[in-house]
Order: sequence, then C-alpha cells, then structure tokens
Amino acid sequence: MSARGLAIGDFNNDGAVDVLVSVNDGAPLLLRNMAAKDNHWLGIKLVGTRCNRDGVGARISYQAGELKGSLINVAGGSYLSSHDPRIVLGLGKRPKLDWLEIKWPQPGGGTERFTDLSIDRYITIVEGHGSRKS
Repeated sequence: MSARGLAIGDFNNDGAVDVLVSVNDGAPLLLRNMAAKDNHWLGIKLVGTRCNRDGVGARISYQAGELKGSLINVAGGSYLSSHDPRIVLGLGKRPKLDWLEIKWPQPGGGTERFTDLSIDRYITIVEGHGSRKS
C-alpha cells in the first residue's frame, strides 16, 4: 500500500488511541485500538490562557497507586496530518487517579495540582481556572 500521512487520536472517544493512515489514491485506513477496552484512563485537553493556546510544552505528571508517569505536551503530526491534541493517560486496572499536576510553559509558568478527578472520561483543563468535563 502506498501511504503518506498518519494521525493518531482517539477517534471513538473510548480512551484507546487509534491510528488513521492516509492512503494514496484510496480511502483512509482506520486502525482501531481494541487492546485497552478493559483498562482505566483519563483524557486531557489543555487550554492555555497565559502560555500558548494549546499548552504545548506543559509537563504533565500523575500518580495512580504505584504507577507514576510524566510527559510533555507536544504538537505536530505526520506528512499532511495532525494528531489529536488531547492526551490520554493509561491507568491500567487502577480504579483511581491519586493526583495530576500540570506545569504550564512560559510566560505563564504556573503549576496546578488536581485530586479527586473522575476517570474513564475526557476533561478540559484551563490554565489558572481548573478542570471541567469535556
């Protein structure tokens, strides 16, 4: 198959990141992720108010039981493609997220910490204003 573009994102909003491949002279190919259907997750959309609009460069740290994770929010994609800007944190079988921390990039640069977040859903976190269900 001759293909050029690839985009990743949760196309059916089930918390499992899927893959879409752009095929030359053909219909796109959607590869649905079915492996994570019995696991817990939290999806996050960042909205910057003092930093850049998409919170690119923000450091996201979290803990769920013994699982600790950290990542940096990046932007981009593949040739003529753009990835889903939402971030999915996989929690496995852990039924609860203990805490989530966002370190926003400059010029804002603040740090926000959240506890008691519901899981298995998408939320939006607005810099300096907390979280809300998406």
